[in-house]
Amino acid sequence: MSTEWKDLRADLPQDVRNRLDAKRRERRLGNALAEVRKTMQATQQDVATRAGMTQNTVSKIENADDVLLSSVVRYMHSLGGGIELVLKTPDGRATRVDLDPDIHVKQKG
Repeated sequence: MSTEWKDLRADLPQDVRNRLDAKRRERRLGNALAEVRKTMQATQQDVATRAGMTQNTVSKIENADDVLLSSVVRYMHSLGGGIELVLKTPDGRATRVDLDPDIHVKQKG
């Protein structure tokens, strides 16, 4: 008999559930990368081969709490894409840093 994760989770103390939720939110970047990869109909092995990484490394990037920016750049380059970073200040200003000036991504309009 197997136990469902939601049942196990429900039995955990609230503070532990809160920490698990926070960890899941921290992995937003990895989740977004995986979604882009899937949209491009690429496997983790495809990304690994093109980026000069192992499939295990790609999996770690998609599931990590903290990822090196250089790894994200290599990951996206393997899919033919690029990276643009937005730096936001508390007063609402934003500075865009295009890490791939030669890659032009069509904006949704």
